[in-house]
Amino acid sequence: MSAEQILAMRGQTLAQMEALLATSGPTITVGGEEMAWAPLLAALERTVDWCDRKLGEYEPFEVRSQGTT
Repeated sequence: MSAEQILAMRGQTLAQMEALLATSGPTITVGGEEMAWAPLLAALERTVDWCDRKLGEYEPFEVRSQGTT
């Protein structure tokens, strides 16, 4: 999976979170069933965290060390 794909996934997930938080109550209707949105929000947060970790793997890093003789 490329960094661009992960960024797109992260953006879509954040948009879903924003839409979810804009609802007026603590429940939403999905497929005709009413459910609490807190578990869905938690799952979306885990997805954003996963994306952040994966994107961190793409960034260059530097390891500093010092040797002695």
